[in-house]
Order: sequence, then C-alpha cells, then structure tokens
Amino acid sequence: MEPDDPPSDLDPLLCEAVSWVVRAHSGEATRADRVELQQWRGMSAEHEEAFRQASWLWRVCREAARQLAEEAAAATAAADRSPAGDRCDPLQDDLSTDRDTSRNRLFSPKDR
Repeated sequence: MEPDDPPSDLDPLLCEAVSWVVRAHSGEATRADRVELQQWRGMSAEHEEAFRQASWLWRVCREAARQLAEEAAAATAAADRSPAGDRCDPLQDDLSTDRDTSRNRLFSPKDR
C-alpha cells in the first residue's frame, strides 16, 4: 500500500467522493472538472450521498485545523509575553554571587 492509498476497509465510493472534494478545493480544478463532478454526483443517489459525506468531512477537518492553528498561535503569543524572569537561562545565571552560599563554596577564591 502506498502512503496516499486509503485503507482497504473504507467505502470505495466515499474515497472517490473525498478525491473529488479535495480536487474541487485544490484551487486547480478546471471547468471540465466541475462538469465531470456534476456528472459523477448525478450517477446515483449513493454518489450524491457520498459527495455530501465527503463535503461534511472536509468542513469538519477544516474547522479542526483552524482551531488548532488558533490554539498554537495563542500559545506562541503567551510564551512571547512571558517575562524573562520566568524562563531558565543558564547563560545568564551568575554562579559566583553571594546569594547562594552552597554554590559559593564551589567557587571560593582559595579554590581558584
């Protein structure tokens, strides 16, 4: 099975409908594609129902992707607003200060 091949247990008609929906939303669909899609949908009530299901899936996935993008943007913005003191920066830590006497023992002048 190729990476783009659908699992074999999926309804082949639904898979075909999903392909039509993807093509229609790709920005590359031609007028001939639209005519062919209308003909495909008109082949049977099952074709039309499969197209409706595929369109619904497209909308649900698009909305989920939009929400995830908004959440990611909000998390990034919140991290950017975090004060510098909230972040651990080992390059900015001053280990030789008198604030922590346990660390000062490691760096006492007689040991240098």
